[in-house]
Amino acid sequence: MALVVRVPREELLAAARHLPGEHELREMAVPSYCHRLPPIRWLFWRRLETALRLAALRPGESALEFGVGSGILLPTLAERCTRVFATDLFLGPARALAQARGLSTVRFVEDPARVHEGITPPVECVFALDVLEHVEDLPHTLRSLAACLAPGGRLIVSGPTETFSYRVGRAIAGFKNEYHHRNVRDILAAALAGGWSLEVRAREPFFPLPRAFEIYRLVRRAEGA
Repeated sequence: MALVVRVPREELLAAARHLPGEHELREMAVPSYCHRLPPIRWLFWRRLETALRLAALRPGESALEFGVGSGILLPTLAERCTRVFATDLFLGPARALAQARGLSTVRFVEDPARVHEGITPPVECVFALDVLEHVEDLPHTLRSLAACLAPGGRLIVSGPTETFSYRVGRAIAGFKNEYHHRNVRDILAAALAGGWSLEVRAREPFFPLPRAFEIYRLVRRAEGA
């Protein structure tokens, strides 16, 4: 079984038609997975594969995707997990993709700000991939995600480095950076200050290519640690 189920370009674009505008299309990285340049497409799929490796999902576990976006990871999670929850500000694309693929184990939570109220019982793994750089109240969001996790659960975070080479690469690819509130190191710092511990760190692409993304596996620290 492939590590990540590849959603065809046509299927992804069909799901993206349920978005209200171009801004949301960019935020969900649909242009990146459908980019004319193969290296851009490779990097974004590789980022998902690295996140799945760090998650180390085990049989019988359940997961939440916070910021599900286009739903591109849902077919993979539905194959690997007994229960899958998903939330985003705009759920139209992910709902359409899940319906088209018959992903019966996926449950959608309407309000990302109150996602912990819709997760019962808690899940073993939360994915927050390239989304936490957008949220305004990061400490609140991290506390909410902690409330979704069962004891010993993992939070998988991916985010942009916002380095000079990253920005140059985005410009060459034709993308902009106008809606990022922070970079991935800022996210990590906020998580560590909020009671999380870093278990594993990865970078994409691999050295010596310029670092575009960092991916972390975080767990909650024990009280008093």
